[in-house]
Amino acid sequence: MERYTPFEDMDRMFEQMRSRMWGTNAPRSELRGASHGTHVDLKERDGEFVLVADLPGFEKEEIELAFADDTLTVAAKHEVSGDDFSRARELSERVTMPKPVEKDGIEATYRNGVLEVRLPISEVETDDGDRIEISD
Repeated sequence: MERYTPFEDMDRMFEQMRSRMWGTNAPRSELRGASHGTHVDLKERDGEFVLVADLPGFEKEEIELAFADDTLTVAAKHEVSGDDFSRARELSERVTMPKPVEKDGIEATYRNGVLEVRLPISEVETDDGDRIEISD
């Protein structure tokens, strides 16, 4: 007989919420890169989003960035092999922007294991905003 703890329910609820947000059913511990403690932070300031990701141990050439459908994807893969061993570490993080972004203005830097991506917020405005007229 196992002892009931409310923390198991909380863990399950957080796992379900995370799965709905990130579109995966994999347990957190099985996500690539999740067990390595990848820290990703997104802030809005001065008309742009600034994403900072801690990626220690990766070379700049091992990191791939892609932006599509208002979502920034950060992927990295580091492989080490020797005479009698082979080891790989990979991660993939997807972050959806809460506002439209100017794709042509995105800039990224990588220094000392920290990736910084600047995404200018789009200032596209229409005369009537987002209002849609309904016809008869």
